[in-house]
Amino acid sequence: MRLKDIAAMNEELQVLDLVTRAFSEVASTNMKKTRSGVLENRDFISDISKIFEDVRAQYAKEFAKQSSSGKITFLAHNGKTVSVLLSSSSGLYGEIVAETFEIFKDEVSKNTSEVTIVGKQGVRLFTSIYPEKAYTFFDMDDTVNTQNELSDLARHIVQYDEIHLFYGKFHSVLVQKPEMLPIRSQIDITPLAGNRIQYLFEPDLISILRFFESELFASLLTQTVQESTLAKMASRVLAMDASSARITLERKRLSKLENSLRHREENKKQLNNLSAILNV
Repeated sequence: MRLKDIAAMNEELQVLDLVTRAFSEVASTNMKKTRSGVLENRDFISDISKIFEDVRAQYAKEFAKQSSSGKITFLAHNGKTVSVLLSSSSGLYGEIVAETFEIFKDEVSKNTSEVTIVGKQGVRLFTSIYPEKAYTFFDMDDTVNTQNELSDLARHIVQYDEIHLFYGKFHSVLVQKPEMLPIRSQIDITPLAGNRIQYLFEPDLISILRFFESELFASLLTQTVQESTLAKMASRVLAMDASSARITLERKRLSKLENSLRHREENKKQLNNLSAILNV
């Protein structure tokens, strides 16, 4: 390797380092903006779900005898299951997108559920393994999800009896893990055990349950998309920081190689000069 080759490689690495640091800073900023909201909404969704369970228990107590099937739902569904992959539209998100696809792939390979994919990277991974398998695709921004984007996705998947959402979940800046969230349209009206809060319903219990079923679904979907976004941002920060560290090591290696080549050239010049003096 020549000195000018090393100089060219150093210049490329310097540019690449600037790019990775910029990606890391932008991802870190987006992560900080969304983290508090996502974590707070986790508690909110959890509390709302507990209230929903209490309302379901009340329904079970009052109306269980009226259902021959033992289950009931207040929205129209098609009796099918859909597996939904929340991936990404672009790359450089570290391992979380691929890890989420792995658990998604495991389910798709074992059952006959229909497939819905959000993000071009998910389509690329899916079609590389299942080139002939049908799927529904939604293109969604990786950071800012518009209401129209979420509404289009919601209208598509709400028709299914059972929805399995595969996404990356933020645990900490250093830990993001793939998760599967099942959303079932049917309500098990078997009376639930335990002490339950008693409610007064206005206008009526059926209307409240219908509202819960539609609104809780929308809230769960929005929260899950935001969870996925947060995990991707954190994963990108880790990936870019790791890349920057590798670039730093490579630049140090090239610097040592450059010094070695310079010393070699200097020694060669000195030997040539000495040889010329001896030959005079």
